[in-house]
Amino acid sequence: MTRIVSMQHGLYRIGTFCLVVLNMWFSTVAGAEPLPATIDFAVQLSRLDTPLHNGQQDIHTTVKQLGIISFDLTQPVMQPGLAVGYAYVNSGDQPAIAGMEPAGFYIAPALRGVLFDGRRLGATLTATYLYQRVKDSRTGQAVTLEWQQPQLDLDVRCHLSHQVVVRLAGRYGRVDMDETLSGDVNQSLTLQSGPTLGYLAGLEFELGYDGQVGMLLHRAIGDGLEIYFQRQF
Repeated sequence: MTRIVSMQHGLYRIGTFCLVVLNMWFSTVAGAEPLPATIDFAVQLSRLDTPLHNGQQDIHTTVKQLGIISFDLTQPVMQPGLAVGYAYVNSGDQPAIAGMEPAGFYIAPALRGVLFDGRRLGATLTATYLYQRVKDSRTGQAVTLEWQQPQLDLDVRCHLSHQVVVRLAGRYGRVDMDETLSGDVNQSLTLQSGPTLGYLAGLEFELGYDGQVGMLLHRAIGDGLEIYFQRQF
């Protein structure tokens, strides 16, 4: 429990630092000569519920993430990207790990293709491979979870005004998770979800100086909410 609290405090400090850095970017001196953006950068915070199956039972899983993602804007059509951050995974439906909240990291290489980029309407197609590894332990019991999630997103952005953007996206993907228990209970499980076809929907608000803040509702591989702070520089 002490380790989880300590990691939560560390997570809070990292999130605060990222927001301070973004605020510094948003406070760029007005009138400075603008340069072409080369990086699309965002801080992301999400909480998603994903039901997994092992062939015999359904296991309710909650994933919380705080991290960053960036894409290379120097490539006009195919833009490589990378997401990294902290992850917490709770699959507490199982008595052997009740009360445990495994924590660790995630990493997700991505490739984004720009289908079209108009003044009012734009669309991208993004392939992502998410890998996250988390673990926790208590007296007599330890658990390690390895999560793999390939997915494909078709994301459409519609500018209602200069400040407001509507986002609608379709997501297709699946989850494969390996769970390893050691200690009082020793076992290995493979849990899966999908393939699943779902959607994301939300609003994005322009903050000036190429900065945005947005919120996305997920009804896809996982159901929940994502908040992000984004800037191009």
